[in-house]
Amino acid sequence: MSQDVLFCGLWDEGPGYPRTTSLRRAVVAAGGAVRDCRVAGVGRDKQRLVQQPWRWPAAWWQGRRDQRTLQQRLRAELAIARPDCIVVPYPGHRVVADVRRSTDVPIVLDLFLSAYDTVVEDRRLVAPGSLLAQWCERLDRRACSAADLVLLDTPENAAYVAELTGLPAERFAWLPVHDPDAPTTPFPWQTPRDGQLELLFFGTGVPLHGLDTLLAAVASVPRVRLVLVGGTGPDRNRAQQLLGDRLVLEPEFVDRQRLAELLARCHLVAGIFGASGKAQRVVPFKVVHALAAGRPVLTAATPAVCRWLDGSDAVFFAPAAEVGPLATVLRDLARAPARLQHAAAAARPAYERRFGDAAAAGHWQQAMERLAANQAVGGR
Repeated sequence: MSQDVLFCGLWDEGPGYPRTTSLRRAVVAAGGAVRDCRVAGVGRDKQRLVQQPWRWPAAWWQGRRDQRTLQQRLRAELAIARPDCIVVPYPGHRVVADVRRSTDVPIVLDLFLSAYDTVVEDRRLVAPGSLLAQWCERLDRRACSAADLVLLDTPENAAYVAELTGLPAERFAWLPVHDPDAPTTPFPWQTPRDGQLELLFFGTGVPLHGLDTLLAAVASVPRVRLVLVGGTGPDRNRAQQLLGDRLVLEPEFVDRQRLAELLARCHLVAGIFGASGKAQRVVPFKVVHALAAGRPVLTAATPAVCRWLDGSDAVFFAPAAEVGPLATVLRDLARAPARLQHAAAAARPAYERRFGDAAAAGHWQQAMERLAANQAVGGR
């Protein structure tokens, strides 16, 4: 029987926001039907808001208006037909309690990112124990408490949030990241023509990326050229100082078409190299994007990535936050293009096994089985 699933929230869509699209694909691939009840999110403006406190009051009032609008739309959708479950996509911290008050339909919250983990442990914007840190922890707990099931992207993140919130482990499930814009077929492999390995890094340069470690390692391996997309201003300046003409500096943000062009011409994609707790628990989107495009990946040997990709022949590993071992792996790969070609051939099959539509559908079905079990035991 087809499952009627209502997506309800304030999520963002388009380039740079693949999570909800991926989740919708998983539901459909599992045989479900999806309806949307959405008010548009703030997109990349939220990054500017963090640095512009004078805009916070106006943003707060706008957020309250958006929440009221969403509640009105939700009541209208529920009057049309009662869904089998409601999914509150990321970011749903602010609205899941409103949804809970509006209905007794089972609710799945795609938490995806813990507010406490992001603000306190990963980006270190505030100190542990501070008032804002306590507020973030309460925000996570209240959001998760309002849902019947909470989704994260890895088992490690699910276990972390269960411990952080003090809620039962049975309330949490996980659905891996996925590339909703994956090419139909992987890009053809191109052997290095000038003896240099072209390494592609794309990302914001947040601490879990460990970009400093990567730059230092590349600087010591002359046969590697780095194509850098993103990073902060200081990161980009340091890259220019260290690498000189072995650096190809792309804009801080490129659209998906340009990213596809860069993936097609590179030989290896850089994953993450940070040593933070979050780095140990995530499988970054960039790793999934690379594998979907048929490109091998070099990344830190973290529990989350090794769980999925160790033994895939598509990923090369180095210890987190260690320049010397990372440089050694890069040096060895620059001397052995045949190894890279073999890894490239294994990349798309590894993606399909772990992150493709069929895999995502299977994880959604498992999540629904856990939701049904939770409802049978206690319900609401």
